[in-house]
Amino acid sequence: MANIPAMRLALLWLALAGFTSFAGAQRPLNLGFERASVADPRLPWGWALGWSAFSAGAAARFERDSIVHVEGRQSLRVQVNDSSATADHRLVLQIPSVGLLGRRLRLEGRVLPRLLAGEAVVSLEAWGGQETSVGDSLRLARRASDEWLPFVLELQVPTDSGLHSIVIQVGARGLGIVNFDALTLLVDGTPITSAPSLAPVLSADEVTALARRAAMLTRVEFIPNDVGADLTLLNSVIGAARIVGLGESTHGTREFFQVKHRVLAHLVASSGFTVFAIEANQLAVERLNAYVAGGSGTAEEAMRVLFRVWNTTEVLALVEWMRAWNVAHASRPLRFLGYDMQDHRRPIDSLLAFLHDRDPALVGPAERLSREYRARPSFATPDIDVADRARWHAHADSLAVLTAQRRTQWLAAALTRADSTRVEWAVQSANLFRQAALLNSTLNSPDRDSLMAANVTWALTTLYPSERAVVWAHDVHVSRGGDAQRSFNAGAQLGAYLSREFPGDYRAIGLLTQRGHYTATRSFSDHTMLAVEAFEAPLGSVEHSLGLLPRPSGARGVVVDLRNRGDPALRSLDRLRPLRHIGYAAYDYGFEMRALLPLEFDAVIFIATTTASRLLP
Repeated sequence: MANIPAMRLALLWLALAGFTSFAGAQRPLNLGFERASVADPRLPWGWALGWSAFSAGAAARFERDSIVHVEGRQSLRVQVNDSSATADHRLVLQIPSVGLLGRRLRLEGRVLPRLLAGEAVVSLEAWGGQETSVGDSLRLARRASDEWLPFVLELQVPTDSGLHSIVIQVGARGLGIVNFDALTLLVDGTPITSAPSLAPVLSADEVTALARRAAMLTRVEFIPNDVGADLTLLNSVIGAARIVGLGESTHGTREFFQVKHRVLAHLVASSGFTVFAIEANQLAVERLNAYVAGGSGTAEEAMRVLFRVWNTTEVLALVEWMRAWNVAHASRPLRFLGYDMQDHRRPIDSLLAFLHDRDPALVGPAERLSREYRARPSFATPDIDVADRARWHAHADSLAVLTAQRRTQWLAAALTRADSTRVEWAVQSANLFRQAALLNSTLNSPDRDSLMAANVTWALTTLYPSERAVVWAHDVHVSRGGDAQRSFNAGAQLGAYLSREFPGDYRAIGLLTQRGHYTATRSFSDHTMLAVEAFEAPLGSVEHSLGLLPRPSGARGVVVDLRNRGDPALRSLDRLRPLRHIGYAAYDYGFEMRALLPLEFDAVIFIATTTASRLLP
């Protein structure tokens, strides 16, 4: 879960290939601002407050206006209250460039600038990276009357394949209010109301061929003594692999959590898996590991160490099942592990406690090297100067090296296995502190995948060197493509690192849905949790394609074997198709990424209709 504010995560469209036909376009442009955002009805659907969903937004208020408008029932109202602000405050709409390269674009609209000072701004641009390649813009100061003013912008889009987006921006600079309405986008003279289709719909023959590699999923819910007959295909996919990555295309889908519980229980009973690892802070999750091992307290109390999106009734059922299993199978206990590093306090506190007990001479240097960063309320400090963050990382690195150098000495003095394990955790605590400082210094989300993979590797080589593990994370994290040109995060994925670290011993399984609801935070800055609607999978997307597979009445979904990319039956999925990608914050659309599915996953579990996870009080 990318729980990192202000990360440099551009909302890129990965427009590596595409089609020029507009047939089957599904994503509405919402140029009239009629449709409300799923997370905040005051905002228009599909528009963002910056070049990325992680942008902090402008010092202005944007909202749909049902009182002042030209057509329909809504316009966009922009209100700026800070007359000293010199920057433009803009709302941004990004449209994939696929199908628009080389075309002539024309943006028409109306603007009502009721400004005491300043001007209304509107632009039509083609973007590559985070830069404007070419564009047209207009600035309008207040007129004497309060009449709506027409505007026209035109853009000849280059044929440059490096252009990923066509971007429309509307906003204001100065003091006062501006309204925008009746926007129309014309492509070579023809108005469009939705984005161009990014991939073709599967043919009947392609559906038939793909269906031969699929098995029906009859149930998502775990029940005791489940024989798992409908999971046989997964057994074939996993084989003797030691690590199985179980993904999810949202962090708030009830059926994903339920089927993961079911798959974990099936693998524990049928294949001897004993380790469950989740995308949560590694040292903190030891509290939950102690609970499933029979520790005191309640499951709800122990689960508070997890990120809020996983404090749900579905995960509670999983935790209680693991504890019950351990009571009944003391000779083959289950372990509950974390592998994230978004925590800079607990690791350094744990290390200092160890040093006070085992090596007091190192307490002073450790406190000196950790004091500044430890004092920060959050591990991520994007508002702090980069030089300070780099210094904290350098200090954390020095501390980790110093600690690692004492490992052999500490292990030699250990009298029991518990003593040795405590030493290993002390060294790892220093490493977790360094990882948090590193991620804070770069604020680059893909760095996190390599660090999470390192922590999984550490746990499976140091703590549990002979045990098999299920790793729970987002689809993008568990995917194993590792292709710098065609994979997520330029191939820097948790699953790709694990595939290289454990050759032949890693399998990636994605979880997808076509429609329904999910739980998420309102935004990346407003962490209010709410259930929101998942956008129906657009034509040609991965999820729409899987939804075409025949399912008998009562079947909840399908399991599809994606191994052997050379199989002609997989050819329809072995091309770039939109794929849902939603983390802990709500998205209006969510299909900005595109994927070569057989490159990224060994199998997928597809559930056509899903519901929002159920949060614990």
